[in-house]
Amino acid sequence: MTFPGPVDRRNFLSGGAGLLLFTIAGERIKADGPEPEWTKLADQIRTPPKVRAAELRQLPGLPPAPAPAPGGVRREYWIAAEKVHWNIVPTRRDEMMDRPVKDRAKFTAWCYRQYTAGFGAPMGPATMPGPTLEAETGDTLVVNFRNKLPVPATMHPHGVLYSPEMDGAYKGTYTDPSGFVKPGATFQYSWDCRAGTEGVWPYHDHGPLDPAPLYKGLFGAINVRPKGVARPDVDHYVFFHSLLPGATGLAKPFMCINGRSYAGNTPELRAKVGQKVAQHVIGMSNDFHTYHLHGHRWTGPDGRVVDNVTVGPADSYTLTFTEDNPGRWFYHCHVFSHLHEGMNGWYVVDP
Repeated sequence: MTFPGPVDRRNFLSGGAGLLLFTIAGERIKADGPEPEWTKLADQIRTPPKVRAAELRQLPGLPPAPAPAPGGVRREYWIAAEKVHWNIVPTRRDEMMDRPVKDRAKFTAWCYRQYTAGFGAPMGPATMPGPTLEAETGDTLVVNFRNKLPVPATMHPHGVLYSPEMDGAYKGTYTDPSGFVKPGATFQYSWDCRAGTEGVWPYHDHGPLDPAPLYKGLFGAINVRPKGVARPDVDHYVFFHSLLPGATGLAKPFMCINGRSYAGNTPELRAKVGQKVAQHVIGMSNDFHTYHLHGHRWTGPDGRVVDNVTVGPADSYTLTFTEDNPGRWFYHCHVFSHLHEGMNGWYVVDP
């Protein structure tokens, strides 16, 4: 969805009236409509046969986690999906245009949160995006996922390899337990990071309410690094996405970077001259976005020198360069309506 200028509920409706977010239990949820009662909607979803069989212990055991390749290791995470009070514009200002932002911007988000082994203690707050899952070529990623939301939820990965039972996707009657983790339940995912899976990939909810949980914050990144290759000095993760009224209950949509809108609220990326910088840009909404970094350029996979690249829904793109240009720079989506609706931020380079 693209908005031509400052957007409130009235011109959002006139520009795209009735934009459908998703349909569930016979109810059409509009992107521009009121936020539904999620628990009531979820209660109308029939538990898939394999999920019911697993509850009754009538389903054969899950396949074992793939063994790491020679030299690889098992990397285990404990991740929960939780409610969190979220403020999209905590400073209430747009530093790019030096103006106040008066729109209501607080809502109840759904985010992933990392815990110590066995869900012993949280390792930080629930965040948007969720924790970055790290691995190297040949490793096995094992993710213990606990659903603390009032609706079924999942974790679905991109880029890595896995069996159908580990897909984390709702598929109606054919859904495996990984695609329908009920409130209060825990599921262990195992994903294979064999050669050919290197790169930065998104993970996100793909459960029966998909895509509404994405518009409430359930997404994160997986970084599979080539084994033996030196890491960059700095990694930046940049998610371009939108938070829509039908999922937030707010009066207007927000164009966001990592759950925030407008410079001064979006992540302030930092580096120093001489550092090797990697920036990982991921699209996580219906829109296509373009990533532009002021004062910088890099060589793309095709050998061309560029300073503006396009990412589509669930696309990921990594740019790397050695920093040599100190100063305060903008980074932003160059779809102009997205830029001026808050999809912009600061990149600060120290000498």
